[in-house]
Amino acid sequence: MHLEINDTDRTWPDRKGRCARLLEVLVSGGDRRIQLDKQGRNQYYASAAPSDALAYGSSTISSISSHAFEQLVCRWRNRLDYPMSAADYTNGLDAIRAGLAAYFGLCEDSAIVFAASGTDLEYVGLAAARDGRPITAVLLGRDEVGSGCVYSAAGRFFSEETATGARVIAQAVIDPAFDGIELIDVAVRDESGLPRTSAKIAAELSSHVEQAKAGGRRSVVHVVHGSKSGLTLPALAEVERLVSAHGDAMTVVVDACQLRITPATVRRYLELGCIVLMTGSKFAGGPPFSGFALVPGRLRDSAMPLPPGLGRLAIRAEWPSDWPGADCLDVRGNFGLLLRLEAALIEMERFAALPAGRIDEVSARFSHHVMGLVRRLELAEVPGVGGVSCLASGTLRTLDLSARWPECDFDAARLVHGLIARHSRHWLGQEIRLGQPVKTRRMSDGRIAGTLRLSLSMPLMAELAPLRDDLLDERLGGDMTLIGAAISAATAATLGQDQPAAA
Repeated sequence: MHLEINDTDRTWPDRKGRCARLLEVLVSGGDRRIQLDKQGRNQYYASAAPSDALAYGSSTISSISSHAFEQLVCRWRNRLDYPMSAADYTNGLDAIRAGLAAYFGLCEDSAIVFAASGTDLEYVGLAAARDGRPITAVLLGRDEVGSGCVYSAAGRFFSEETATGARVIAQAVIDPAFDGIELIDVAVRDESGLPRTSAKIAAELSSHVEQAKAGGRRSVVHVVHGSKSGLTLPALAEVERLVSAHGDAMTVVVDACQLRITPATVRRYLELGCIVLMTGSKFAGGPPFSGFALVPGRLRDSAMPLPPGLGRLAIRAEWPSDWPGADCLDVRGNFGLLLRLEAALIEMERFAALPAGRIDEVSARFSHHVMGLVRRLELAEVPGVGGVSCLASGTLRTLDLSARWPECDFDAARLVHGLIARHSRHWLGQEIRLGQPVKTRRMSDGRIAGTLRLSLSMPLMAELAPLRDDLLDERLGGDMTLIGAAISAATAATLGQDQPAAA
């Protein structure tokens, strides 16, 4: 872990100690996924501290930027040794709500619910949709959303420990109110790895809603806006038609957890009555883990009281003060989640100040240089949705390693990913973080192809945008050269070829 603390800045005593204490707070108030190993990294190889790594792994997770870290240590330096009271937590989250409302341009009626991760946010969709009818959860693209969503979307615990510290039984129902949820899995890609058409996906979703309605069930239908590989399916126009056709028979949950989505698109989903799930630790570039769900006011107003089982998953202030039945939740604070959310909001506000045209140009130059890397290494790019150009598709690229190395299946790619995270500094003199492999297609022998992901983040955008065009190309070209060398070295080591030497 590489944390640079400016010891020459003595504007307050014990600055170094304040920075160390902030790191402790940032990894508190979450489940075991947030815990650090002896090298100061979590299970996704992200650190709690700022890092000098080439950080192109925001499709999986981000580490806090130096900019946000400095903002937090300055704002909170006199409070870091004190516990977070319930009242202060409520006030802090209300301030975050106001900041998010301003960023997305939300109407006053919208509700905002916070949680430790995108997987935890699935319970918000179930709580908002519950009306006494049994629920059918239609999950789109289980391989391209959070791995635990197959459980949380069905109203079950996805781990043996929750973000509140409660010990639970993994895969058990969180509350009797969610017992009997039917889970239906809808593929987002075909066997060859090509994205299915928006029309075909929408038709299948519609069919499942009709079948559920005929059985007296209410559907919670998931769509994706910026999946693990950057897919947005079905298209917004198809979502509009689904809502028009099925009305009260379903609630639509938009998995936009990557946060590769514009405020105008978020507002359109909310106007349609959709719930939008997002996190602050991927594209936003905040520290892991934090999440928030935007809920149309009319869904909050019509919701049944929260089931008591949510008390093992959430704290009172994380749900709006006027949410029915939220008083069943414990009243206390979560200092870590508050600061992780605040760090994400810092990055979102910095990103909002960038000119839209410059964001588009940086994204285009990034894509150009990634494709140059693909050609040099003789790889392939995992296909996205043809003809779609948006924040999700422009800032995330998925590489198919098996196109050059047929032996590099999904399991091998996971080893490659870990080797790059752990050893790239030794090999190349530069730490490199890429996105974890994602399952996209089966090879001819039935194995899942090996992939890696490269993506931009809001902090990286803020770093690249001010560069002159020639310096931007020089920076991106140099980064891709190092990334290519790391991929080649790690793949050689994984496949039993020559071991890489230190740079």
